[in-house]
Amino acid sequence: MSIFKKDLIAMDIGSYSAKVVSLSGSPGAWAVDGAAYFKLPKQEAGNATVSNGFLTGLVSAQRLSGKSIAALMTGRSLIFRHLYMPPMPDNDLKEAVKWELKKEGAIAGDYVSDYCQAGKSARPGEKMLSVIAFGADSSEAEAVMTLYKNAGLKIRVLDTVPTALLFSFDAHEEWQDKVNYAMLDVGQFKSTLVILRDKKLVFVREIAFGGEDITKAVADGMKKELEEAEELKFAAAVEVKPFEADAGEASHFIKFALERLCSEVHRSLDYYQAQFRGGAVSKLFLCGGTAQIPGIEGFVAESLGIPSFVNDPFRGFKMRAAMEAQRIKPIAASLTAATGMAVRLHWKE
Repeated sequence: MSIFKKDLIAMDIGSYSAKVVSLSGSPGAWAVDGAAYFKLPKQEAGNATVSNGFLTGLVSAQRLSGKSIAALMTGRSLIFRHLYMPPMPDNDLKEAVKWELKKEGAIAGDYVSDYCQAGKSARPGEKMLSVIAFGADSSEAEAVMTLYKNAGLKIRVLDTVPTALLFSFDAHEEWQDKVNYAMLDVGQFKSTLVILRDKKLVFVREIAFGGEDITKAVADGMKKELEEAEELKFAAAVEVKPFEADAGEASHFIKFALERLCSEVHRSLDYYQAQFRGGAVSKLFLCGGTAQIPGIEGFVAESLGIPSFVNDPFRGFKMRAAMEAQRIKPIAASLTAATGMAVRLHWKE
């Protein structure tokens, strides 16, 4: 029998794993009806999108056929841009955003776009709107929609990682006025950093670094195959201590790779403070499979000088009797984007 019975169902298929989350309830009273995590088969892993055969098999095994879901937009053409636009009605703003992306020439041919308002410009004397725009090749968006349709699913929302993170955070954290929060979703090949403030998405940056880079660092440093290095990556405890103290161990090479990621995050946070005059980030939440590395939050906090935590998207949520909370807890951070998409469906009803 399927555990995914309710309407708020979201699916996040990345380059390493597939995640499914089913919620019910409403803001302040969310309940987790189902959650699942599947590592992709070797022949599927690393692709821009999974095959129709794999997705159809997953839908059939989980008895999801005919369900309406939120799905994650994938594809190499997806871009994020921060724009300043004059105040105007929403319909006009949507067209203006599309025109700005077209002028930039970042996407060739037909494309789809959307945006979210990040607030007012922080630049003195400017009466402009701060907007985060999303754009993708329309053929890639259509391909994603067709993939799910052919597998027997109906798409109600096609979402992006930044907005999914915003909705996930809003569902389980209390906002403080004018306080910046950051979320770092570390995927297989790239990471997404977002800054959230006053219930809005105010900054987005993609970083060309992912969990695969850490695995390769362990494999190269310890002369291991990638599969064994992957196991060592999650078995090693990353402690805050001098690099020399664990030289030759898996944790040494993990820390070496994480330093590169932290350096990019630090530069991004500095840029946000300098360009947007938004102030410092108060807390950082780590998401994705890489967040499962033991001790990673302490190492990141020490490197960035910011309190850092492994994100629990289900904090404060009710677990249904059939759910195995202890089984889900170790992989919860990986379910952050899927949880945010499921939450967003509530506002689409």
